[in-house]
Amino acid sequence: MAEERYILVIADNSSEMKIALEYACARSKKTGRKIIIATFVEPIDVLTTQGVSEIMINEAREEAEARLKEAASFVKNKIGELPALSLREGETISELKKLIDEEKNINVLVLAAKSDDKSKDPGPIITSLVSNEITNLRVPIMIVPGNFSEEYISQIT
Repeated sequence: MAEERYILVIADNSSEMKIALEYACARSKKTGRKIIIATFVEPIDVLTTQGVSEIMINEAREEAEARLKEAASFVKNKIGELPALSLREGETISELKKLIDEEKNINVLVLAAKSDDKSKDPGPIITSLVSNEITNLRVPIMIVPGNFSEEYISQIT
């Protein structure tokens, strides 16, 4: 029996997250691939007491869990099944690379670029991956323009 193949999408607070999820769902429907959604809790870089740090980390973890639930609900509504979920603690790019290396069934990473006419910055994750890490990944990166509509995504997938 063949192993299931996964499309990885990152759940963050960006407005582009929905575009990446939309594209991943459309590809999932066409290819039968499963979806895995990952989110990351960045280390707290504040000099404070241990108790305050723990509160801040717990709040960040709760926000990350809420992002995962929202993204999972979106996927469930689109393709009829819940995605796999991954919440990782640590620096985003480092943990993303570890996740891709550990989960051998992930075979593509889908990201959506910012669609801001005033800025040419596609977003911090895309910028970091493309400029620093592209040769260190074992999967291709699918970058979807952030101005794509649901209808257009449906047409091209």
